[in-house]
Amino acid sequence: MLLIVGTFRLPPGNVVAAKPIMARMIEASRAEEGCLDYTYAEDALECGLFRVIELWTDQAALDRHFAAQHMKD
Repeated sequence: MLLIVGTFRLPPGNVVAAKPIMARMIEASRAEEGCLDYTYAEDALECGLFRVIELWTDQAALDRHFAAQHMKD
């Protein structure tokens, strides 16, 4: 199993507009074979700071994820 944890930042004024895009990424990723979890969580104290948590069955599943069309988009 592979656990991927990271962060990214958005300008606070862009957060509302970005949420539908993030939702599409989450839904597409969770639908992939080998995805056990795919989550974005906004920091409670810092608007625009997001944590990314991904859980994949193995490296092959993660490699397929990186090659998926929604990742290219």
